[in-house]
Amino acid sequence: MAKETRKKLSKRIIALIVCGVFILCLAIIAFGLQIAFWVSDGIRCIQPDYEMIDLDGYLDGEITDEDYEVLYRQTGLTKIGIDRALEKGETGKKLIKKIQADFFEPHTVMNGQVAPYACTDYIETHISNIYLEDGDIIVTSSTHISSVRIGHAGLVTNGSLEKVLQANAYGTYSRIGNIWDFTDRVNFLILRPDPEKISSGVVKNVVEYAQSSLVGIPYEGLAGVVTNKNNIERTQCAHIIWYAYKQFGIDLDSNGGSMVVPYDLANSAYLQPVQVFGFDLDELWR
Repeated sequence: MAKETRKKLSKRIIALIVCGVFILCLAIIAFGLQIAFWVSDGIRCIQPDYEMIDLDGYLDGEITDEDYEVLYRQTGLTKIGIDRALEKGETGKKLIKKIQADFFEPHTVMNGQVAPYACTDYIETHISNIYLEDGDIIVTSSTHISSVRIGHAGLVTNGSLEKVLQANAYGTYSRIGNIWDFTDRVNFLILRPDPEKISSGVVKNVVEYAQSSLVGIPYEGLAGVVTNKNNIERTQCAHIIWYAYKQFGIDLDSNGGSMVVPYDLANSAYLQPVQVFGFDLDELWR
């Protein structure tokens, strides 16, 4: 009898030890994720460490390659962005100067925790954005889960009204929002389809398809991993953009993995930067 009792006690002790080790492992993992979360929360809104200059002399008359480089360093606008603005005449020049002012203004980074180990980093105000065109793509690295910067992305479906298709979070459906969903992030890139690689006709088809067929799709943050990448029954922010272009023969995924993320779009050979804010002007998001 005593022997059976000792056996039962031994089994209970072993079970308690196993349970304790399991709980300890979970605690260590949770603590590690929290440490990584705190470290990743230190993102900066990268801004110029040089002086702001008067742009009038650069915006009047013929603009040289050297002028475009100066304008880029002063505004974050590439030649594409500067030219978009100058097509609007004096109104466009005023916008360039407003973008320059926002570019040099010191900004405070605020961390908005949206879930355990998940955070979106904002600044205190909205940044002026360049004129948008249909088919443009906006990406930001502002959202992170623990130490992984998953970011966010959107597809411009109406440039003149600044409407942007997005897939945001669990429990929601893809929707058409506004550029303002991005312009108070700690950083963002506005990209355009390279016209030498993607025709205007394809861009038009992509946008029309996105508006008619890609609104109201349930969110799945691991779309491409827990779902087939080529299936759109569930989606996430970068996947829905990739899927829209893929239907017309354009693969925007820069690494070709099973899951496409905003970083992959930011580094796609099919896209060109138009406006850079909060990222290093040379490194962008690489």
